[in-house]
Amino acid sequence: MSINKYISRFNYKKLKIFSILLIFIFISFSGCINTEIIKKNEIIFGITSDISGFYPVMNRDLQTVSINENLFNSLVELDKYYKLCPGLAYNWFNPDNITWRFLLRNDIKFHDGNNFSVEDVNFTINLLKDLNFYSGLLDSIIKINIIDNETIDLITDKPHPLLLYDLLLVKIISKDYFKKLENINESWPIGTGPYKLISYESGEEINLQRFEEYWGKKPEIKNIKIKILKDNEKKINALLDGEIDIASIQYEDISKLMNSNDLSLTSTQTLSVFYLSFDFREYDSYSYYGIKNPVSDVKVRNAIYHAINIENLIEKENNLSSAIPISQFVTSEIFGYNPNIKRLEYDIKKAKSLMDDAGYNKGFNITLDCPDTTGFKSLCNKIADQLSFINITVELNSLPVNEYLDKLYRKNTSFYFTGINPLNAESTINLLLHSSNIQEDRGIWNYGNYSNKDIDKISEEITYEMNPEKRKEMIQEIYSIAINDIVWVPLYSTIAYYGINNSIIWTPRSSLYILFEDISIK
Repeated sequence: MSINKYISRFNYKKLKIFSILLIFIFISFSGCINTEIIKKNEIIFGITSDISGFYPVMNRDLQTVSINENLFNSLVELDKYYKLCPGLAYNWFNPDNITWRFLLRNDIKFHDGNNFSVEDVNFTINLLKDLNFYSGLLDSIIKINIIDNETIDLITDKPHPLLLYDLLLVKIISKDYFKKLENINESWPIGTGPYKLISYESGEEINLQRFEEYWGKKPEIKNIKIKILKDNEKKINALLDGEIDIASIQYEDISKLMNSNDLSLTSTQTLSVFYLSFDFREYDSYSYYGIKNPVSDVKVRNAIYHAINIENLIEKENNLSSAIPISQFVTSEIFGYNPNIKRLEYDIKKAKSLMDDAGYNKGFNITLDCPDTTGFKSLCNKIADQLSFINITVELNSLPVNEYLDKLYRKNTSFYFTGINPLNAESTINLLLHSSNIQEDRGIWNYGNYSNKDIDKISEEITYEMNPEKRKEMIQEIYSIAINDIVWVPLYSTIAYYGINNSIIWTPRSSLYILFEDISIK
């Protein structure tokens, strides 16, 4: 279970798009090839919840976005390794610091046969600006100039280096098609993507078919059937019985697949990162009125970091881990990751020495806030046990998710466990490390009142820095400052597992979007 589903109450102005290291683990069990998949050229994918709609009228939950990603394209896209790459625009550049010029492909068709044009880009951006689903996403674009039939300029109000990440969410729709609609809510998903929608039965089934006039590489699988099953148990049973070919697998269900001759297991490191953090106020802390807040002392925070045995916190079964230890808010392939930052070693002797130096050799009591879910409660209890070795007595305060989040947003916490989906390095800095300034949308998730003038200064400069290499250096500098301050104790990034039919070759993406063009048959 992931806390990220509960921390999705953001608008697009606050959080953009993300990237992350892809890790592939493939374990094959002896078995035979399913000839039915080859004969029908059809893959059946199992999910446990229905989608919320089709682009552009939809919520941005993982399931919905994943399906729609197969139907539509944006000007720029992300490749398998989460690097920006050409989409409907084959190139782009900046004539000046507030202008983004996009050069469009001229050989693209929509699913209804209409040709893609510069007018579709102009129409889509203006339409999305008026939709609540995309509130704030495109506020930075103040003017659109059509240069010619294959060139368009997007003008921003000020330098905006992350515009390309904003545009990842902007899937281009057909102006001709939408102009004919009386009600946008009744639209059929007509995109330019590798698959087109054939049928949709709410709560039951979604059928896609390969778009034969797709402008990119032709997908190998012709037909995709997505079965909407009622719960996880039915999904697992359907996978084991051969009724579906691919499904996500919860870590605790892995053992159920181990004896199957027809299934294999594949995995990817996810976008999620989990960590501990603190209240940084020295004398007006939430839990320590009138006395010094012990975790406001960097030596105490350092001691807590050294007292955490991360390997003992991560579950392991059949030589498979549930997570991967991390050293910072982002993983290694995200732009701005600092390779010089390593995890502090587990060292109880050093942790005790730091506690002595800080004047807390006898320890102290502290409350750890966490979500009231079985997995997270178990983890936090283990953390409490580990910190007892340096005389810190942890009282676990597990709350229903809504109460837990409300407590954090109100900054009524001394010590907390949480997690995020770092969509890019810049957003983690703006949301988590910048001093809280609600009016400027900065430090929104800085629950512990951390403040560092150097980080604030550099993070504000990053906002307007258009040179990628300079931005990278600035991001890495901020992470170095933050780790020296022990702003957080980084814990782990989760691993997502999938059960797949032995006939299938597939490397899942770390975004957890299921792009059917990635799938092939042995």
